[in-house]
Amino acid sequence: MAEIVVTGIGPLLANCADRHMLWKQLRDGPSQLVFEAAPGSPDERWPVGRVAGFAPEDFLGRFPRNYYDRYHREQQLYLASLMIALDDAKLDLDGLSRDRVGLFDGTSRGNFDYWYQRVRTEGDSASGAHYAQRELMVGTPGQAANLAASLLGVRGPSYTFNVTCCSGAVAIGHACRELLHGDIDVALASGHDSALSAPLYQMYKAAQLLSGEREDARRAIRPFVEHSRNVFGEGAISLVLETRAHAARRGATVLATLDGFKLGNNGAHPLHVDPEGRRAASLITDVLTRADVDRSKIGVVVGHGNGVPQSDRSELAYMHGVFGARVSEVPLLSVKPVYGHLFGASSALNVAAAILMMHHGWLVPTLNIDPARAPGSAPGSIDHLASGGRKTDATAALAVSYGIGGHSAVTLIGAEAA
Repeated sequence: MAEIVVTGIGPLLANCADRHMLWKQLRDGPSQLVFEAAPGSPDERWPVGRVAGFAPEDFLGRFPRNYYDRYHREQQLYLASLMIALDDAKLDLDGLSRDRVGLFDGTSRGNFDYWYQRVRTEGDSASGAHYAQRELMVGTPGQAANLAASLLGVRGPSYTFNVTCCSGAVAIGHACRELLHGDIDVALASGHDSALSAPLYQMYKAAQLLSGEREDARRAIRPFVEHSRNVFGEGAISLVLETRAHAARRGATVLATLDGFKLGNNGAHPLHVDPEGRRAASLITDVLTRADVDRSKIGVVVGHGNGVPQSDRSELAYMHGVFGARVSEVPLLSVKPVYGHLFGASSALNVAAAILMMHHGWLVPTLNIDPARAPGSAPGSIDHLASGGRKTDATAALAVSYGIGGHSAVTLIGAEAA
């Protein structure tokens, strides 16, 4: 059976536009969150992970400007991340059969912000609504991947997955399945979202799911221990995935392997998380069993870690359910304190973070957990690496994400042999 390898990572996040900066910020911090005026409430401040100063031509300038400048911001962020990933992988699509390249995009809010702004403009217009070809091209749900196919000349499968905050992981998982099936040689798998608008802010505020931190934006997400609740960010993460045989033929550097994926649902209330973590635990067990990887090989779990009490407790529960007496030896980390909750891109970031930890042999800390309050590494407790990162020789990692709707996604990442 074919083996799937990762040869490139393309992050476009707050103050981050390449793999090396992504690793530096995950490893060393600090958080990239800042305060802004809350959308729709200018007298309020909210912490946010904004991609400030984004100029699409910096990343897409190899194409004629009219090929991308009329697209919406979220689409441009996604397209730019693809370019970063391709450059990181040193992959020239001109040397490939475009029929055997696929695009797999995961987005939770898609063009939510586009239509919100469009409807606002319509409401303010004395002449009423006017819709034209641009709305057809930019406003159609799932259009970002189609725009990428056109821009890159990709003729393989082009998918968009909307599985709330699990969307990016689902895109990555399905890309692996297509590669394993043998229909394609290369997959560009992504998660992206940019919807930092008033309705989203108001909905989550009304649901009491937003952090109340107003003193230090960098400390606004405090997962697992203090249950701070959410802070939002925006951006895109793209991975270049290949069969090992294809990567070897072109002499590509392999960062890690993707060895398993599974998505499941709790089958209960769509806004509630399984408090006992049973569904996530069963998915992890299934993934490990199918990949024939013993749980003793897992060196770290990159969790959902959004600071919402119900989610945090569920994750602590599945860790005990999966690892039992060994639970104190397997850190449960969150990278959301660095960039915020990226909606559909958050699960792709979890996978990318696990890839980088396996590649570098180093586990990154979870920011904003007071070491004095952290459970520590005593038997039966769960370590979040509150005091700092550490070296690892683990050969496997897990990335776990939750999503509104009852979703749980699990991805198994393997270290590339030295």
